[in-house]
Amino acid sequence: MYTSPLREFSRNDYFDKSIINDDMAEYTFDYFFSGKRIGSRKDLIDLFVVTWIMDDVENIFIRYSIYSGDKTSWKDKITEQFKKLMYDINVSKEVASGRLRYFEVESEKYLPTESFEKKFLETKSKMRRFKEN
Repeated sequence: MYTSPLREFSRNDYFDKSIINDDMAEYTFDYFFSGKRIGSRKDLIDLFVVTWIMDDVENIFIRYSIYSGDKTSWKDKITEQFKKLMYDINVSKEVASGRLRYFEVESEKYLPTESFEKKFLETKSKMRRFKEN
């Protein structure tokens, strides 16, 4: 029976600024996710993923995406989301590939819905607020 591939249905970006401080800067990154099965089929899911990157001057770049479809490629979607986020904030492909070379998605990063939402708000609260000119 045919199942739809896991596709992104929604994306929200929360950035302190448009690009990372320095392409070769030291930066940290992390992620967490939640999800649920859709309907009676155990192979269809909704997947909620937050990835974030913080540069060496503590600018934070957060991406919150929602995916829906066949669960087969869920780990690949999280890695792909990191890669796209890095490219979108102007991390070079070489640096992004190097940082993600040994990256593996861990099931331990799964959070129940309430904990996921709380952690997302905590992560977002770390953002600096722009000064108005």
